[in-house]
Amino acid sequence: MARSKPATEPFISKETRKKRVTWGKQQKRARTNWSRVAALDSTYFTLRGGSPGGKVWHFKGHKPIRFKPNKNQQLHVYGLMSVHGKSSLYFVSGTTGLKKKYKRKNPRRGQSLLLSGVGSEEFCENFEEGMLPEARQLFTAAGAGEPTFLLDNAPAHAKGGTPQFLAAKGVSVLPKWPPNSPDLNPIENVWGIIKPQVYRQEYYTLEQLKAAVLRAWAALPLSTLRSLMLSMPKRVDKVLRNRGAYIGY
Repeated sequence: MARSKPATEPFISKETRKKRVTWGKQQKRARTNWSRVAALDSTYFTLRGGSPGGKVWHFKGHKPIRFKPNKNQQLHVYGLMSVHGKSSLYFVSGTTGLKKKYKRKNPRRGQSLLLSGVGSEEFCENFEEGMLPEARQLFTAAGAGEPTFLLDNAPAHAKGGTPQFLAAKGVSVLPKWPPNSPDLNPIENVWGIIKPQVYRQEYYTLEQLKAAVLRAWAALPLSTLRSLMLSMPKRVDKVLRNRGAYIGY
């Protein structure tokens, strides 16, 4: 008889579990030094709380419930963390009031459309002008050399011109990040720490919400960042022991 899973354990497909195991074995073979890795990702903050759109955990056989607030209720923000510290926050497309200059072609009409979310061009620009130099500054000050970046498989990170851009800039990225794996990514825990702090009170304007997000991010202690990043060997070991299943982080 198969062991039943806890009610809180999200469903991960057999194919994805294999990819998670493969990734874990790669990190073991490479003896990845996690003090030389910077994790970066984006998240949403909304006036009503929650995460609009995107991938969500859900139980097998159950349709996920998605919260889709009005566009004028949300902030979309990028951040970077490592054992040596964190970057500034970068508010990107999807954030109300941000002047949109990134466009894509409408294949049906040949028209240019403003992007409602981050694409490859916007990600590369923010990375080159902000997150990359900040990461290099943090690592240089710590004598840690050139950082390697942990990026998930969001289209802005893995498609368009981003892989070519990163290669041209000599940026090292951890290869073959497995899909559906926020439990392996320590920056997801950072978002999980600051969101309850931000949502302790109600906000009436995005300016108020933005100020609260910036305060919560600034207050994150280095000890928390170090603890989360240095938990990666345990995460790798656990995903291998669990044969790719959810590891509880």
